[in-house]
Amino acid sequence: MVEEKSPSRASAPKRKAWTYAPPEAPPLSAFWAGGDQRKAFLRYWVHQNIDNVIDLFFYFSFKLLPARACSALGGWMGRFSVPRFHVSAQKRAAANLRHIKPDLTDTELQALLERYADSQGRQMAEYSVVPRLAKSHVRMLGIEQLVETCRQGPVIFIGPHVSNWEVLWHCLLDLGLAVTMNYDPPKRRSRHYIVNRLRKGAGLGILKPGRSFVRPALRILEQGGNLLMFCDEGFNGQIRAPFFNQKPHLEGNYAVIARMARKTNALIYPLYIVREGGAEFTLHVLEPFRLPPESEQIGGLLDDVALLNAVIEPMVLAHPEQWYFIDNRMPDQSS
Repeated sequence: MVEEKSPSRASAPKRKAWTYAPPEAPPLSAFWAGGDQRKAFLRYWVHQNIDNVIDLFFYFSFKLLPARACSALGGWMGRFSVPRFHVSAQKRAAANLRHIKPDLTDTELQALLERYADSQGRQMAEYSVVPRLAKSHVRMLGIEQLVETCRQGPVIFIGPHVSNWEVLWHCLLDLGLAVTMNYDPPKRRSRHYIVNRLRKGAGLGILKPGRSFVRPALRILEQGGNLLMFCDEGFNGQIRAPFFNQKPHLEGNYAVIARMARKTNALIYPLYIVREGGAEFTLHVLEPFRLPPESEQIGGLLDDVALLNAVIEPMVLAHPEQWYFIDNRMPDQSS
């Protein structure tokens, strides 16, 4: 097998930047205009708000429950609803689990699919009780030097969306660290409100999504601060990272992290959180590292991307049923 040469740093394509703009509320005049404008008005103010009201009802209602009961109820809802109302997503999850673990028996696959549905349901319900979960339901491993290390210079925390990542960042705040994160805003306005209410209320720094986050993120690192970035991505319903034996590319957070780390000499701190059962978690904090000198690279930025993928992908492979994007399409799948 002949190894392909990686493109040089100069020839590697750059990440496509985008600017986030929140959806605009159609004015009342759109209703009277009729046609597509009326449909847009009704979609925004009526149809979407039905889902928004349901989301907010469950969010505030679940806050009244004990944390374990809230998580368990979410798990039941996931196990009930996914096989019945999200059949396509479950089929994609099954295909991806087969792709990731080709030696699975049918019995093992069904067990993973049930845990996948359970994990998806629990994660959604647990937005109501994240602070309580982080305080009393997490075992932390590898945190002995974490706070002291973060005092010595800029840090970029990296990790995947496994189990409940909202609990992960809350644990960092509970350790006394100041952390800022970028994010991909949920499409539903209610869920956007919920995640912002949770994150800002806890003291997590939030950067605007899209190209506008880069300069503020660099300023935080240049001032010795801590940035949290999740490296796995599902873009337009398709898995963009980890690569899972696909050709590395620069169209994701790996490339952004590598560029910022090199520009600021930031320490990269890998970590991830897994669900050990029910509402119990373990936070794994791994050994931090810096990117190797550019003089040791052949493929330039693509080498950095491949290195970061080699850190993140095993975290996902170890717990694919808890991975949020497991029901997205693999890059070589069209539907």
